[in-house]
Amino acid sequence: MKNAYSLDTLADFVKEEDSELEKVGLKSFHSGGPSEFTIQKILGFSKQLSVRKSNTLGTYEQNLN
Repeated sequence: MKNAYSLDTLADFVKEEDSELEKVGLKSFHSGGPSEFTIQKILGFSKQLSVRKSNTLGTYEQNLN
């Protein structure tokens, strides 16, 4: 059976997670988002990846350098 979670349940989970991280002293390691370096790497990858359709191959990926 699938679990069904509401947005309230998710919000409660996030609040509990933050409080548990503070208790064990790991809150300072959680920055709340990706670093600028990570964002630039993802954007660079998305620029060089090309997914195209072909009559003989179907869909194929091509890395553009």
